[in-house]
Amino acid sequence: MKFTTIAASLAIAALSVVSARPLNPLIPRAATCPVNVLSCSSASSGVSSCCLPSMGLLVLVQQWYQGLGPSDQFTMHGLWPDTCSGGQGNANGCDSARVYTDVETRIQDYANADPSFMDQMNTYWSSYTGDNNAFWSHEWSKHGTCVSTLAPSCTSNYVQDQDVYNYFKQALALRQKYDLHAALAAAGILPGSTPNVADMHTAIQNAFGVDAEINCSSGSLSEIWLFFNVENLDNYVLTGAQSKGSCSGAISYFTKSGSPADPPPTQTTTKSSTATHTTTKTTTTGSAPTGLPSGIQKGSCSTSGATVCVASGSSNQYSKCNQGTWILNQCKSGLVCVSDTQTTTHCA
Repeated sequence: MKFTTIAASLAIAALSVVSARPLNPLIPRAATCPVNVLSCSSASSGVSSCCLPSMGLLVLVQQWYQGLGPSDQFTMHGLWPDTCSGGQGNANGCDSARVYTDVETRIQDYANADPSFMDQMNTYWSSYTGDNNAFWSHEWSKHGTCVSTLAPSCTSNYVQDQDVYNYFKQALALRQKYDLHAALAAAGILPGSTPNVADMHTAIQNAFGVDAEINCSSGSLSEIWLFFNVENLDNYVLTGAQSKGSCSGAISYFTKSGSPADPPPTQTTTKSSTATHTTTKTTTTGSAPTGLPSGIQKGSCSTSGATVCVASGSSNQYSKCNQGTWILNQCKSGLVCVSDTQTTTHCA
């Protein structure tokens, strides 16, 4: 009887060790991963990369860029997996088989996508160059493929492009949850002011419990970075910033064009690891032979759902009036925007 009890105890102990990592990709990970273990902690050593990201320090980069997104929201640059010591990943991503150039189409065609997801992407993760697909494809290929927990081999009943969709969905959810404009406004720091960056650090610390990295370009606010570890597959837990950032003293927190956001925002930002930001295109009103409006529309608008081609018949871009603000959108690959009336277009 004694020996039976000992054998049973040993069997249970062995099973508990093994259960810290998936035994079979067909078994849901939630049933086989350790609970409440943070990436980059001592307890995470040896845990499967399907349970915790192998690059366990993730950086949410939000950007303050003229002409992109609502006037009271930061927009997305990216969600970047780093090593636990803050080292960056491979410049070419972590999985060459999942490096894509058509991420926009993949998101649009994903079977389980939220109907409003593309509007969120176009509103809060748009590119200052106007080429959202290129921007999103870059962010996914370089950074998204390095989130090891999203790998298709880690997912039971994987659906095509589920990993791509979930990467952007997670990033937008974090941007919405950690509303930097609101955190600064709560401390009386508003666009159009020249706050001391030390006060901005204090405001973020008070709002979220941890500090952030605040970066500037030529004395103006450009990006704010928040750092996370991960537990329980996809629970992102704030951790301290790796550095204070490049800003110092009084900086320009300039007023950004656009209307205030309405319901739940999920921002848009433009970034490329090698690109330098340039001035956003300005609005033009048609000089085309048809006399219909053209160009990238900016600021507020009054006709919800109205669309205006950037260049009718030759460009796949169009501006759409979304909750009182013009948002830049794109037709699917291979299609161009064609003007129908003063406020109506179609992609053909």
